[in-house]
Amino acid sequence: MLKDDDFNQIVDFRRNFVLAVMGVFCLVLAFNLYILQIKHSRKYQLMSDKNRIRVLPVVPKRGRIISSDGKILAFCDYKHKLVMDYCPKKVFEENVRILDGYLNFSEKERENLFRLRRKRLPSITVRDELSRDEFAKVSMNLFRLRGIHILNTYSRHYSMPLEFSHLLGYTSKNTNEFQVLTGKTGLELFFDKKLRGNIGNIQKEVNAAGCNVRIIDKEDPVNGEDVKLTIDSEIQKFVYDLLGRYKVGACCVLDMQGNVVALVSFPGYNTNLMSLGISKDEWNKLNTDEYKPLLNRFSSSVYPPGSVFKIVTAYAALCEGVVSPRDRVLCLGGVKQDNNVFHCWHRGGHGKLNIYEALSYSCDCYFFEVAKRLGIKKLYKYARELGLGRKTGIELPNEKSGLIPNKEWKLIRHKTYWKTYETMIAGIGQGYVLTSLLQISSMMGKIYTNNLNYSPTLVVKDSENRNERRDEEKNEHKYREESQKPLNKEACDVIKKALRMVCETGTARNSCYAPYGISGKTGSSQVRSIKAGEVGINQQFIEWKYRDHALFAGVAPYDSPKYIVAVIIEHGGGGGSVAAPIARQIFDKLLRTHAR
Repeated sequence: MLKDDDFNQIVDFRRNFVLAVMGVFCLVLAFNLYILQIKHSRKYQLMSDKNRIRVLPVVPKRGRIISSDGKILAFCDYKHKLVMDYCPKKVFEENVRILDGYLNFSEKERENLFRLRRKRLPSITVRDELSRDEFAKVSMNLFRLRGIHILNTYSRHYSMPLEFSHLLGYTSKNTNEFQVLTGKTGLELFFDKKLRGNIGNIQKEVNAAGCNVRIIDKEDPVNGEDVKLTIDSEIQKFVYDLLGRYKVGACCVLDMQGNVVALVSFPGYNTNLMSLGISKDEWNKLNTDEYKPLLNRFSSSVYPPGSVFKIVTAYAALCEGVVSPRDRVLCLGGVKQDNNVFHCWHRGGHGKLNIYEALSYSCDCYFFEVAKRLGIKKLYKYARELGLGRKTGIELPNEKSGLIPNKEWKLIRHKTYWKTYETMIAGIGQGYVLTSLLQISSMMGKIYTNNLNYSPTLVVKDSENRNERRDEEKNEHKYREESQKPLNKEACDVIKKALRMVCETGTARNSCYAPYGISGKTGSSQVRSIKAGEVGINQQFIEWKYRDHALFAGVAPYDSPKYIVAVIIEHGGGGGSVAAPIARQIFDKLLRTHAR
């Protein structure tokens, strides 16, 4: 039998042990309460709020794009979209059954809904756009549905979807849950941040059935800003229709301040189809089309400029004193160099020519000789100075810089040395030389404004920022005057006189002689080497894809230039017979329209 003291010690030990265990459990409980209610309180509060608070995005209205003559080119229409939150399978099936009575799902739509649910997305779009009748029926029966919402959103539309397809581009919905319209190409992409605006939201309290109880908070969206263009929609359509007579082409129209009046690439594509959702078959058709309607040919395509580049060679030669306006060079129809004969387009030869006649008749042999005297280093220098081989800085994405080759470029790219004959063919805009239509237009602007800073722009500056912009331009102009030398006025005067002769007595005399006076330069750039048996053959008898590109770049009126027009017709043949007549019709339209 235990003594009383021993018994008391055992009881005390057991009591202390039980109290210690209970103390540990209390500490664990207190610690967990701290974790749940203090440390992670925000997390669990949010989880709880998700069961009763639903945050719905309010999509901003995308800004409009407006032409200089006031036509709304891109705008948004109001629409209602039906969305279903992720829910249990039985609830989902019940929702689909009820909605089928109002929306009459096709078998394909039904299958798509079940397929989307299997991806366990937070929400899925049941119907992207509800008709008025569907909106009324669903709205009146929302109490029967769980996790179903009608969101107010917008769809993008274009008033001239073909004519402005490459310039404006198109939008699509971004991949996040907010489904905001986002620019994909063209001006829609370049000005996406300005046009898009800022998204808003509505916080709603819902009951266990998913029905609205009250609105807790609301943040209004900030709509996107409008963008006003320098483009004249009437001229844009006129140019597009003119190019439509040919398979593939592009045109750029500028005024003497650098404002773009028209910028067209043909063929175009329907931007409304792209923005609203193009089918897979239609998309494949666009991508496999022989004439590549998705390709932007005024800034994202580069071409050999052909004889239009002779303007650069002439300017460089006059500036460097390689030739004077009185000097004559003999053309016998060909020049021998590096064991090859390089022919003039006029196989019989032009005889002795000065620089005016050489530009007027587009004599290749004259410019072979002049380019050889200059050398590729100086030719490269002046071409770059006139804006070729580099981006113009216009407000468009994916502008290509083109290529003006030199010795270093060839050594790096082709691991071979530059040869004299390559300088000769570069001097007539062939070989490795590649330029865009925008660069050619900008080059003409620099020469006719005697301003190396001339550059094209698509956007009318905001009036509120006009003074600020004027100060910026003054500072920028001052900087550029200090860092760049001006154009050589005497050389420019010689070129201007020669380009007038092109349209009066030269290669464009039959297509560009006008009472108001046009001056410009024709060009025909080869897309492949001419075979011996094809010399002198009419381009119309050659397969279309092997014909020369037809180019023309000019200004009008001659005495007081107002507009610059540059045209390229891919595989069109002769610049004087194909591209120049298009430019003449555009000048006629411009001077008639803007003289009102």
